[in-house]
Amino acid sequence: MNKVLALEFSTAQASLALLAAGEVIATRAVAATHRRSQELFAAADELLAGASWHLREMDAFAVGCGPGAYTGLRVSLTAANGWALPTGRPVWTVASAAALAAETLAEDTSLAQVVIAGEARRGTIWAGLFARDPAYLVTQIGDWQLLPDAARGAGWPGVPWVAAGRVPHAAWVGRLHATGRPSAAPEPIYLHPAVAIPPRFPAPPPTA
Repeated sequence: MNKVLALEFSTAQASLALLAAGEVIATRAVAATHRRSQELFAAADELLAGASWHLREMDAFAVGCGPGAYTGLRVSLTAANGWALPTGRPVWTVASAAALAAETLAEDTSLAQVVIAGEARRGTIWAGLFARDPAYLVTQIGDWQLLPDAARGAGWPGVPWVAAGRVPHAAWVGRLHATGRPSAAPEPIYLHPAVAIPPRFPAPPPTA
């Protein structure tokens, strides 16, 4: 029985899930406050104890890697890597937005595509187009886009956007892992506008 612990910390409404052979066994919501590390480890202990499982029994750790809150993503990736190290188990990652897209498409079977978006900063949003995939449930079409907040709902004509405020869940991170899709890069996806940082010291005068 393939046992997986899934983590999704790309938003303040974080979550954990246990899956066996691709089936969700238990889930746990986590309040991702400024004490993210403590909340994560306490919630994982409670979730595992409730299922009578132990970390050493895990066959893999599945982590949503964003886009989203950089600190939450780093905490969840670091925790998963720390748990996996003693047993040499793999840490598998997927875009958190893909998990939300898969959940959205599962809820409405009439949809073929959906746009997932989230807050960036300085009046911008990030957005990505996702489509049904017969093998992997969902696949991303094209690259991420950084758009003005006023552009929310525009673009990709005829494709609905996920409702503002919806968040991805660890259960769907785990379900995507169960499809056998390749792992994404094991690092946070962090999309934001570039920030120009002025030099600390004035440039020297030009020489003759």
